[in-house]
Amino acid sequence: MPDHTAVWVLDRRPGSLLGDEHVRLEQHRLPPLAEGQVPIRNTYMSVHSSMLGRMLPTPTAQYCGVRGPLNPTSPYTPYDVGAAMTGPAIGTVLASRAEGMSPGDLVRHDLAWRTYAVADATAVEKLPDTGLDPTVHLGPLGLNGLTVYGALKGSEAITNGDTVFISAAAGAVGAIAGQIARLQGAGRVIGSTSTQAKTRLLTDTLGFDTAINYRHGSLADQLEAAAPDGINVYFDNVGGDHLAAALNALTPHGRILLCGMHSQYTQDHIHWPDNFPLVIGKALRLTGVKVFDYATRFPEFTTDMTTWLTTGALTCTTTITHGIDNAYQALQSLSTGRNTGQALVSFLPSTPAPPDGAA
Repeated sequence: MPDHTAVWVLDRRPGSLLGDEHVRLEQHRLPPLAEGQVPIRNTYMSVHSSMLGRMLPTPTAQYCGVRGPLNPTSPYTPYDVGAAMTGPAIGTVLASRAEGMSPGDLVRHDLAWRTYAVADATAVEKLPDTGLDPTVHLGPLGLNGLTVYGALKGSEAITNGDTVFISAAAGAVGAIAGQIARLQGAGRVIGSTSTQAKTRLLTDTLGFDTAINYRHGSLADQLEAAAPDGINVYFDNVGGDHLAAALNALTPHGRILLCGMHSQYTQDHIHWPDNFPLVIGKALRLTGVKVFDYATRFPEFTTDMTTWLTTGALTCTTTITHGIDNAYQALQSLSTGRNTGQALVSFLPSTPAPPDGAA
């Protein structure tokens, strides 16, 4: 049993995530194991855009949807300065003083950003053996998957033949959204991303009909060319110029699912597009996407998502960063677009490369 853990601590709130001076990696002593607790060796943690918002001061964090007076204990409240950061992680139980938990169990919990954790068993979820890679529990079978599933399985979210536009489509949420939109009957799925390699991933692997590289020319012009008859649904992960382009392209009575505003997470204020009054002129419907609103659908979601993953109807893409020392770098990479799909940090020992000439 270890007696210390490496852990990332928020040192001060950033105005941007360009530097490393906002966080520090420390060694913390693990507390003695109490009744009802388990010690966990973390194997993977996920990094996601909401963590950027959690580092910001209020009221900016409130604009980013990470704090609300109706749920002050939400795991999406801002991080406390001087305290260890948290987030989704999976790991292996090392010992147990809790009923129903045994050494070797694979579990999911919210004590990421550290190599070891001691947790109350009531705050730990024992994971089933699905036969899939365990990392799916931090991606399509995790909060990101439930977010998309709940939003797109709504009674009026997708109708057969809809043209759907998804921003940040090669990211953790967008990649799942495009595939579920197709499974829900979308007639045409369009994604935006930042590189030619990612556009090929969207069309060749993830089943998108076409993909836009927003760094190559006018986003609005490219979207108009991709959907000359307009779009019916916009799944927004970015806000800003993407939301503006979508507002122009949406048909009357179109739907907007506001899931994230990545372009705003290090800004002092949310900047709404100048053409936002089109929401009124086109009688558009906006729906805020909040994962915890879909908690009651978790059993149905787990069954459907496991089936899709097992049969190959849905593909999971990941970018894995190795080592606790590089965990903050993995979060920074979300701002530069270097990751594809779900961004993960592995705490497993690296496998050495075989020597030259080895089989």
